[in-house]
Amino acid sequence: MMLLPEVRRNLNRLGLRPDRDLGQNFLVNPSIARKIAAAVPEEGSTMEIGPGLGSLTEQLLNRCGSLTAVEISARMSDFLKERFSGRSLTVVHGDFLKLDPSAIPGFPFSTIAGNLPYSISSPILFRLLEDGFRHVTMAVIMLQREVAQRLAALDGGRDYGKLSLQIWPLFTVEVLLDAIQEDFFPPPEVRSRVLVLNRRSEPLASGDTYSRFRRLVKVSFAKRRKTIFNNLKTIMNREEACGLLSSAGVDPDLRAEQVPPDRFLAMAEAMS
Repeated sequence: MMLLPEVRRNLNRLGLRPDRDLGQNFLVNPSIARKIAAAVPEEGSTMEIGPGLGSLTEQLLNRCGSLTAVEISARMSDFLKERFSGRSLTVVHGDFLKLDPSAIPGFPFSTIAGNLPYSISSPILFRLLEDGFRHVTMAVIMLQREVAQRLAALDGGRDYGKLSLQIWPLFTVEVLLDAIQEDFFPPPEVRSRVLVLNRRSEPLASGDTYSRFRRLVKVSFAKRRKTIFNNLKTIMNREEACGLLSSAGVDPDLRAEQVPPDRFLAMAEAMS
């Protein structure tokens, strides 16, 4: 397991410095890596996003039958291939946000794991909603704590919004552990949290209903200070907006953050 001195040595060896734009904060706490890996099922195919120098990769290899690591840095990709030569690891050099999952060795993946770059964590999460990742039954992911709070928020308020609502029909969200700045090199300015996303055995919305649900959520939260009625009027006329809200039992004077998830789902179903 890599600790801080070894991380420093390997970065120097590769002639690299942590790239802030890529969100490179390397995990140096072995206990955190072991706990993340322990939450990953032993069976099935696992993809690790952003393995970096392989602190988590090492623990995942001790547990997973099939592991594919997607790394955007060419030098780190080569380093991982060398470090884990002879192990059951496939390293893919590429940008997770741009890769076709069906073209990645190990597809279809049942589990996603990783210490996600903070700057692109939301786009990564939204990729899990795509059809190419429909086989993923679990994701064990490290996020900025504020993002993790938004992802789990379903009871209204400031954290409740587009992120949690779009995940809600497909996945449940649980907190695994919290991490502090000193668990990483370089220490980030924020604290981190590991979440476990478990795919629901039956989605709360699917197909066209889920597409309508996502559109309603995005529109309703477009201007958080406006009422949901005023936001909906950007995609439909006044009478349609009134009728839709009435059918779902939603007060038109409420803001979107005051509307429970099941009411958004009721609106999406009514639009059919």
